Amino acid sequence: MVQNKTQKTRTDTRTAERYSLLRNPTTVKMLAKQIIAASDDYISMTMGEKEYRELILHYARYHGKKLFSYSKPGELNPTIQNRIGKKRVQLVELMLNGFQTAIV
Repeated sequence: MVQNKTQKTRTDTRTAERYSLLRNPTTVKMLAKQIIAASDDYISMTMGEKEYRELILHYARYHGKKLFSYSKPGELNPTIQNRIGKKRVQLVELMLNGFQTAIV
């Protein structure tokens, strides 16, 4: 009896998922969708904490006008808060702990 041995080639899923999220969304609503997707991936443990933190810090650094509120400095944009929900807001704020926005 001959056994067929087949090996499944396993690709690194983390690199594939890294490209499934937009790093440069063009609108606040699109940014909210990307944060929701990244948060869900983090909660379901398909994205590591380091990758999630790097993504949130990237959004904070390069898309701060979309992410943060104009009227209340240091708080998230109300549109972002309403779209992503209370639990994800807490998660994003936890990842932004220690982040300081640049004064331009």
